[in-house]
Amino acid sequence: MENKVILLVEDNLRDEALALRALKQCNIVNQVVVARDGAEALDYLFGAGKYTGRDPNATPQFVMLDLKLPKLDGLEVLRRIRANEGTRQLPIVVFTSSAEEEDLINSYNLGANSYVQKPVQPERFLEATKQLGLYWLALNQVARVLIVDAHEVVRDGVKKILDEQACATAFGEAGTAQEALKLVREQDWDVAVLDPDLGGRRELEVLKEFKRLRPRLPVLILSIHSEEQFARRALKAGASGYITKDSPRTELVKAVNAVMTGGRYVTAAIAAKLIFDMTGGTDRAPHETLSDREFEVMRLIASGKTIGEIAAMLSLSDSTISTYRGRILEKMGMKTNAEITHYAIQNKLVE
Repeated sequence: MENKVILLVEDNLRDEALALRALKQCNIVNQVVVARDGAEALDYLFGAGKYTGRDPNATPQFVMLDLKLPKLDGLEVLRRIRANEGTRQLPIVVFTSSAEEEDLINSYNLGANSYVQKPVQPERFLEATKQLGLYWLALNQVARVLIVDAHEVVRDGVKKILDEQACATAFGEAGTAQEALKLVREQDWDVAVLDPDLGGRRELEVLKEFKRLRPRLPVLILSIHSEEQFARRALKAGASGYITKDSPRTELVKAVNAVMTGGRYVTAAIAAKLIFDMTGGTDRAPHETLSDREFEVMRLIASGKTIGEIAAMLSLSDSTISTYRGRILEKMGMKTNAEITHYAIQNKLVE
């Protein structure tokens, strides 16, 4: 069937041959259409040039896109695909030899679902391409999605968005941490979409429990909190992706596809910050030096909670909370709760 085609956009004959060989080894027998430059790729997608007469509504299952291409480079191809209504949600894997941070950030910013660097060695190249075959396998089977959010209207909205984009999707849903953990213990899921703010549980506690119970379960955080507040902490705690609830519908679909098939999903801004961290950047904001528990206590102090109220919320003693407060003040170079509150508001760490 036409809609089961894989489009491989690759101008290097060696890499083309290795990719085709790897897909075959994955028992992926669907037709692979090869475009050897960016212009040919767009002609195929839009039914132009030598592909005039091809139905552009019959989109490929997914696209493997190199960046260094003749005529039109991969980033321009990606930009035009995302600008067209008919191909805007087409799954795209950037598969390139480029190790440039700018290419990675630009690819995600333009809407790539995943970014994979081609290994130089043939054996590693084959293995990487086999992993990309998971995109085809995942997109052709029933996706089991667990949606965890305290609000039923949010859960219904996520189901509706994902159901409109998939031929067959099985959903589970939970409104409390207890319900979510029971479902994770008892059933296998391809991906969990989680708002960790479930009430009565500490920040990121449910995520950490998910990863303890199912280390390989991809978890996409869908939160009301801004990326500056929680994204890096969530990713370090085991999340595969992070988006906010004010994100476009298409971004939710891209994020779920990315993490469900073994990738990660973050915005360009967060990707840049993560790269900065990995390359040894030391210009960190004061609150980023805090542990997860210290960060949680800091936000509660900034929200106007007393030591006793915080202790009750976190099931800890007053003295323990006072100890955390002292550490927070020391690490952030502050002396009073008022300074903590001013800093948190200024940096949008509290609502």
